[in-house]
Amino acid sequence: MRTDDLSGARGTGQLARLTRQVAAALDGVRLYAWRSGVDYWADLAYRGDTLLGVVRSPRHESLATGYEGTVDFGAVLEKEVAVLALLAGHGIPVPPVRAWHRRRGPDELSWMLYDYVPHEPDSTLTPALRRQLGAITRDIHAIVTDHPSLVPDRAWPDYMARRLHERLTSAARYCPELVADEVLAVAGPLLKGRSEVSLALLHMDLRAANVCVRQGQIVAVLDVANAIGGDPLLELARIRNYGLLTTEFCAGYGWPAQALRDVASVLDLYELDTAALLTVVAAEETNDQALLASSQRRVRELSAALLHR
Repeated sequence: MRTDDLSGARGTGQLARLTRQVAAALDGVRLYAWRSGVDYWADLAYRGDTLLGVVRSPRHESLATGYEGTVDFGAVLEKEVAVLALLAGHGIPVPPVRAWHRRRGPDELSWMLYDYVPHEPDSTLTPALRRQLGAITRDIHAIVTDHPSLVPDRAWPDYMARRLHERLTSAARYCPELVADEVLAVAGPLLKGRSEVSLALLHMDLRAANVCVRQGQIVAVLDVANAIGGDPLLELARIRNYGLLTTEFCAGYGWPAQALRDVASVLDLYELDTAALLTVVAAEETNDQALLASSQRRVRELSAALLHR
């Protein structure tokens, strides 16, 4: 992987740089290291003894990936700000963004400050919470947007065909039995059948780590970096990959079990998109051997189901 910024391997220097830049915009703010994910740092922002919120900043300002080309994380962060405002405007529980900055030169860092949401860390998504998550997902999918950072740059079947080609070709390096061209040949008719679908707002990372729970209620959803406008089945397939597309979730979403059976092959194809992505991420970015093994297995299962349907 290539990056134009050293913040990916974080040291005290990166946090000090970020603190200076945030403090220049928000006088008297001090940052304290808190959490990190695959692509972002999350730091707590204080003014004196008062917690102002969470500062989210990219681990890399840009990164060459094997599944999505070169990602400009400053642009992604700007998209996140727009998506959070859109979700809040439609009553979806998200933390308000208080300030943000997209870097304008090599000496700057991109960041955003949003409210800290009090919650119970590491909460398990019980059946009741999965029903709530299904209802929130339904409400997100009811949002239609033409924001340029969310709308695909071509017709949906063509967009997904290109996306699948990139991800399957990359995943084939770690799944030798995966013949990407054969799967893509099967994918063509399935994607054509989705050409008339209304493109909805998709969160694309709805899982326990991105859900804030307090007193048995989902009080916020976080991390909209993956959000796009697309076919709702793409999100449902990713939720299935996370193990959350349960009876309770579907009840909250408003879909009977038969509705899923009717689109089983499309769900398999779309979940293959996620399994291929996670295979590459586990192998090339996180060195997560358990995730790599489970994703490789899922790639094998889904590609076999598609080729023998």
